[in-house]
Amino acid sequence: MARGSLSEYRRKRDFRRTQEPRGGGGGRPEGGGLAFVVQKHAASHLHFDLRLEAGGVMKSWAVPKGPSLDPSVKRLAVEVEDHPMEYNAFEGTIPRGEYGGGTVMLWDRGTYLPDGLEPDEDPERALLRAYRRGKVSVTFHGERLRGSWALVRTRRGGGGEGGKPQWLLVKHEDDAADPERDLVAEAATSVESGRTLEEIAAGKGGRRVWRSGRTRPGVSSRRGARPEPAELPDPSALRPMLATSGGAAPDGPGWTFEPKYDGIRVLAFATAEGAALVTRNGNDKARQFPELVEALRELARGAGRSVVLDGEVVAVSGGRAGRFGDLQGRMHLEDEAEIRRGAAGEPVSLVAFDLLLDGERVLVEAPWTERRAALEALLRGRTTGRLWLGETEADHDALAKRARVGGWEGLVAKRTDGPYEPGCRSAAWRKLKLENTQEFVVGGWTEPRSTRQHVGALLLGYYDESGKLVYAGHTGTGFTREGLAEMGRRLRRLERKTPPFAGRPRTNQPAHWATPKLVVEVRFNQWTADGKLRQPVFLGLRDDRDPKSVVREPASAPPKREAPGMGRGADVASQVEAVRDAGGDGTLELPEGRLAVSSLGKTFFPRPKRTKGDLLAYYARMSDYVVPAMQDRPLVLRRFPDGIWGESFYQQSAPEEVPPGVRVEVLVGDGGEPQRRFVGGNLATLLHTIQLGAVSYDPWHSRVGRLEHADYTILDLDPGPGAGFRRVVQVARWIREELDRFGLHGALKTSGSTGLHIYLPLPPETPLEAATLVAQIVATRVAGLHPEAATVERMTRRRPKGTVYVDYLQNILGKTVAGVYAVRARPGATVSTPLRWEELTDDLDPKRFTMDTVPERVAEVGDLWAEAMRRPNRLSGLLKNER
Repeated sequence: MARGSLSEYRRKRDFRRTQEPRGGGGGRPEGGGLAFVVQKHAASHLHFDLRLEAGGVMKSWAVPKGPSLDPSVKRLAVEVEDHPMEYNAFEGTIPRGEYGGGTVMLWDRGTYLPDGLEPDEDPERALLRAYRRGKVSVTFHGERLRGSWALVRTRRGGGGEGGKPQWLLVKHEDDAADPERDLVAEAATSVESGRTLEEIAAGKGGRRVWRSGRTRPGVSSRRGARPEPAELPDPSALRPMLATSGGAAPDGPGWTFEPKYDGIRVLAFATAEGAALVTRNGNDKARQFPELVEALRELARGAGRSVVLDGEVVAVSGGRAGRFGDLQGRMHLEDEAEIRRGAAGEPVSLVAFDLLLDGERVLVEAPWTERRAALEALLRGRTTGRLWLGETEADHDALAKRARVGGWEGLVAKRTDGPYEPGCRSAAWRKLKLENTQEFVVGGWTEPRSTRQHVGALLLGYYDESGKLVYAGHTGTGFTREGLAEMGRRLRRLERKTPPFAGRPRTNQPAHWATPKLVVEVRFNQWTADGKLRQPVFLGLRDDRDPKSVVREPASAPPKREAPGMGRGADVASQVEAVRDAGGDGTLELPEGRLAVSSLGKTFFPRPKRTKGDLLAYYARMSDYVVPAMQDRPLVLRRFPDGIWGESFYQQSAPEEVPPGVRVEVLVGDGGEPQRRFVGGNLATLLHTIQLGAVSYDPWHSRVGRLEHADYTILDLDPGPGAGFRRVVQVARWIREELDRFGLHGALKTSGSTGLHIYLPLPPETPLEAATLVAQIVATRVAGLHPEAATVERMTRRRPKGTVYVDYLQNILGKTVAGVYAVRARPGATVSTPLRWEELTDDLDPKRFTMDTVPERVAEVGDLWAEAMRRPNRLSGLLKNER
């Protein structure tokens, strides 16, 4: 049957000139599924050839535009002559002038089965029966094509295209459908050799015409064996080894520990001619990160051999590995110009931590110690700013301490005697998280409230052991405005009428349901008793994860730190919210006594709408961090009785009568007259000032009992007309350079408005005049070095346009700036928020830090302010340089 049906195929070819297989080697071997292959064919017209095994041959169709993952798109498929099964391995060049002359690429391959098979029904007979009827429905298990597809005949022979039968190729609606992906544009290389059509035509990468005895490593073959060790594995065939989620760190010898990098896990395939960066679900990210491709090519050229590395693509911030959210701007880019801009402005590196192939040495069976030694030898003298060697440490406690100080996501424990297990989740590698993060599948979204656009909250889930999608809660925080818009676009394409979850979740806003195709990474505080996420925060999209692989991960470690308001503050915040919801007037029970509050339902921030009660609840939750920062400091109040758009006034003195527990001290003012002042130091004082209508808290820089001394000095960066926030960031970087030169360190925070604050903690008993002088030295030096961008000119009209005023005079007795974690009277309820210096990037947006997001941020990073202010500067280096 097979030989008879190949007569047309053979009639059209001169096998003395073409290296295409003649065929006739018999049918398929016993066992295994039916084969399919898709070959990209650059002949007189570029097209794709779809071939299905049936009756001992490959039934074939030419698909001019290639397959589409969008079920609404119908692609023309013109039936052509049957091809021999040996053609499934053909990749190479057909001589010009011969039939089909041009270049052939193996674009996809795998197995398939007809849909709707009856028990014990023969798949080939079912396929041939459907073929004769003109409607074929099959499920592909390929490297690129997956899920159910239909071929529907629309015209028998005798019509156009030289009388060939015409069909339509259509993707069925299932989990493999993806309307937003252009698979033809996305996948431009061979699944066999990793080459493009141009490289195949040019003969690069070896002479790869049809080969019946070769296959990919780790993938079964009907006719072939495993490749020789020198052959570089196919990127689409190899998968990374995965770690289990562990609790405590393993005890005893035989373990090493590595940082858990917060990036994109990839296998990096490097040759002197090119490279691939293949994610866990088989996507190649080489296009998005061209600078890493070049670094890998340089590595292979320098080493004189091809290599396969296991590693992580990480954002680079301040010379260190950044967080996953910092990669979001680059990992999904498709436009070439945007990719180039990203490579120039948003640096990334590949952190290599394992070596699988080193020239002709296949190392997957070798123990970790041998692989590590080979990796270190390979990278010795070859690491660059784009290619790092991941660190490893036998002392768990030492590395864990660094992880907590550095705010790492966690550690990975690895058996030193263990082999590399491709595609396996092995207990030989264990994730030890210091914060709770994991991936979740998006099953829908809620309508946005108030002025928010696109998406209110994502409805999250994970798959249980039976394959059901279990609802885990929702998150609406952690998004940028652009991120919300992009998420809205993606979800609208996936909208469906019914929930994909095992049960219909109850939501606080109208819900829309989505086919569960998007995977997001989420940080959260803990799981609740009923299996929901507490305080989840969106971190980013994960297109490197298969949704079906997302399961609930066990907690690896207790939360790194307690979230704001988990104790006393949470209780008080709950009281505030109860009073707000019950009409707005009531009494709070505080440790210092009872505090009457009123008008908690009054709108203080119109966009987004936030009430006086919301503001009071924020300060209650954050009191563990705010109260220590205002301890013993006189307070200046700016009151907004009717919200931030109403009239405001300053209040310096305290009245004779104050509620119990509110701290008031009598201080001598500038005129020598005693004056009653509010003084920070407890929850009652903090909340009473907010009840009076204050939005921010503004403390003096000195404390009661030592008002002539300062424990810090401050530089207040205030942009003038024409100076945007990026210029403020640049000036802050220059200040950091000067601090480094003087051997000083500073604490950085947003002002909550348009500027930045830099504090230098000082030794005890530093006079106010000395504190001011320290700030003046640094400010004037920066302004002198960069007069086009920074100024110390006090008179506004004399400041050059486009400059940032570096104000060192805020250190004078009685002067104030907004305190740390203070809400500002600005749209959005922005907060004066501590930052790591690594966060001082050009895309830093102070509007992201609001009374809604800061408590969750503190739950993640801890009290950065207390850490930064704990160690006073020694001023000897500064004074020495100024002599």
